[in-house]
This record gives sequence, structure tokens and C-alpha cells, in this order.
Amino acid sequence: MWTKEDVAKIVADNKVVCFGKGTKQMPQCGFTMRAIQVLLHCNVPFEVVNIFDDPSIRPALVEFSSWPTTPQVFIDGEFIGGSDIVIELYQSGELQKKLEAVNS
Repeated sequence: MWTKEDVAKIVADNKVVCFGKGTKQMPQCGFTMRAIQVLLHCNVPFEVVNIFDDPSIRPALVEFSSWPTTPQVFIDGEFIGGSDIVIELYQSGELQKKLEAVNS
């Protein structure tokens, strides 16, 4: 049974993490796929937590972030947002700056 503390630990233990539907190799949702593609394009290490692995992950994630949808991307402990926000930040160059700051 996942708790928001479990989510907090994963966010704290990983510089970049995406909670989404599916895996890095096999996303199971178009939104998750787009977020993963952007992160892959940025060529930085990141983890993906598949919310389908356990039905208690999603409620714990929502409780932790106060955000109802997935995917959810966190960089250096900060909630960034879902795929639309990640794409928007990428297009403006802000995502790359955030990723460079945590990976330098």
C-alpha cells in the first residue's frame, strides 16, 4: 500500500522522475509518452514510476502533489506538471535550464 511518504521518498531520491501510465520503454498513454519523449530528447537520466504497478500509487501521488492527473514530472523535488506543461517549458527553453541545473 503506497502512501504519500512513499511518493515523497521517490521524488527525493531521484533528480528527475515521471509518474505515468506505463514504462519508459512502453508508455501506455499518449500524455505519458509525450512527457517521456521530451525527457529522452533532453538526454538526462530519469526514472519512470508506472502507476499501473499498484492501484494505491495514484491516490498517494494525488495526495502528495495535489494534482489529479498523470503524468506528473518532478525535477529536483519540484513538481513541474504534466505533459502539456513539460512540452511548453521545453519549447521555451526553461525545462533544459532546470535539467542542466540538477545534472551539473
